[in-house]
Amino acid sequence: MPAEADQIHTIGLMAAHESALADLYRVYADKFVGQMEFWRQLADDEVSHARWIAGFADDVKAGTIEVDPGRFSSESILASLDQVRGHVQEVEDDDLSFLDALAAAKKFEEGLIESRYFEVFEDDAPELKELLTKLEGETEAHRKRVTEMWESAGGKAHQ
Repeated sequence: MPAEADQIHTIGLMAAHESALADLYRVYADKFVGQMEFWRQLADDEVSHARWIAGFADDVKAGTIEVDPGRFSSESILASLDQVRGHVQEVEDDDLSFLDALAAAKKFEEGLIESRYFEVFEDDAPELKELLTKLEGETEAHRKRVTEMWESAGGKAHQ
């Protein structure tokens, strides 16, 4: 059984990543006022995701679920978290086009899916399976919404 502290650390990183995406989408909402509601909805969803994930820390402490820290590479989560936070800073400092913002959001949402971040294993607790399945569905919905907006804004499939 992984150490409780390692499990909670992993949960914290995962929740921080979702919060960072929310921060990014809020910055986009401020920058692209014409699409403010689009970005705000994505941000609100990411806040919910962070809360869901963070809630599992109590379950780990109670011993009702176990999160395998090896399943979710801390290094990978940190690297992606750094990318998202770095992009937030770039957006605040630079002039970014709407299309570029959509391309970045698309990359971050696709990265979560492609890394199999939400893969459910047979031995996962039912609560964890349910959460990961729900997060995967919502992330796929984000990817789809961002991709559709990106394509309607002139993004090309080969980019």
